[in-house]
Amino acid sequence: MAESPQGELLMPETTGLFPAAADRHAKGRQKMHGLALYISHVWEATATTDTSLCREHGLEVDSERIALELAPALAAIRTLDLEVIRNSQSNADQHRYDALLNTDPQGRVVRGLVLARNADIHLPATLDLHVDRVVGEGPTGWRVMPTWQPYDALPPDVRDSTGTASSSHRAYRDTVGGRLIVETLLDAFAFLLRCDPTLARRVPGTDDLAYFPLHPYTLHDYERRHPKQPNRDEVAAEVRRLTEEAVPSGSHREISYRLDSDGTPVYCGYTEESYGVRTSFTEASTQIVRDIQAGYRYIAVAADGTHQVVTADSDGRLHADGDLLEKYAFPDPIRHPLPQTWLAWWELAVEDPFWYRRQRNNGGKLTDL
Repeated sequence: MAESPQGELLMPETTGLFPAAADRHAKGRQKMHGLALYISHVWEATATTDTSLCREHGLEVDSERIALELAPALAAIRTLDLEVIRNSQSNADQHRYDALLNTDPQGRVVRGLVLARNADIHLPATLDLHVDRVVGEGPTGWRVMPTWQPYDALPPDVRDSTGTASSSHRAYRDTVGGRLIVETLLDAFAFLLRCDPTLARRVPGTDDLAYFPLHPYTLHDYERRHPKQPNRDEVAAEVRRLTEEAVPSGSHREISYRLDSDGTPVYCGYTEESYGVRTSFTEASTQIVRDIQAGYRYIAVAADGTHQVVTADSDGRLHADGDLLEKYAFPDPIRHPLPQTWLAWWELAVEDPFWYRRQRNNGGKLTDL
């Protein structure tokens, strides 16, 4: 803090949306420091669990330490939200703050985390973390990627709790459940930082936030490690947009099969890469049309082994050898990959933009953005 001509400590100039009152500022600084520290502990815990690969039972995931490190982070967020920020405001500004919590994406995360915090402190049920993604670290162990349980999978006494406002239940359902835990903590920190940036601890002599960015472990596609970085959903949307705008890698693609996915034709086959390697792909007709219109070449492989150039007409319909591609006589897959494997790859392409980018760009990385 700066000093007045009389040697008194002065509160830093506040430019935030909802600055903390002078008598709550010291507490806010302490809790914001704690929150940054607790987030770093949660992050480190994801890479230092006792998760192991058992020959008989497969991967045995341990997330207890993550849950233990998570509890003080949730408590700090609630204290900052209620005692430091909200209770620093006038009645009118408290209404404005509540409105922001209900409408701002990061504010809604703060509101949704109230449900998790209250369950941890006030209810008998254990709020188990959900882990369905584990990244191998080689000889150093495993990293688990914990997410919050979807709202409908929460214990009944949590979902039925009337001690937590219904707005927090809704916010948890919409903005917390199913998301990576670290991302929601970073969202909460970013929101509180916008409310009062003077609460955060900085690296001495700089404006850099202490503890951030978080330590880089094995990068598997995109990991948000700083409160000011975009979240995974935002990056994923941009990855998909850029991936769809760029033509695939390689000289051309050969469509070998047509499969049905919930009534929608899916085309799959192999990309001829420039260095002679063939890589598999799955694609929807609308994207194939865009690729052809951008000058990329697709070839249809018929059941009799003949090859025909695929064209797109002005109405966005695909043709090969005078037939609509949806009626073209492709062969049926009779060896690996079988139809169920192709369809699984297609589902991944729909759900995971990073997988989709690797499929279209043969290993594209985040730096390709």
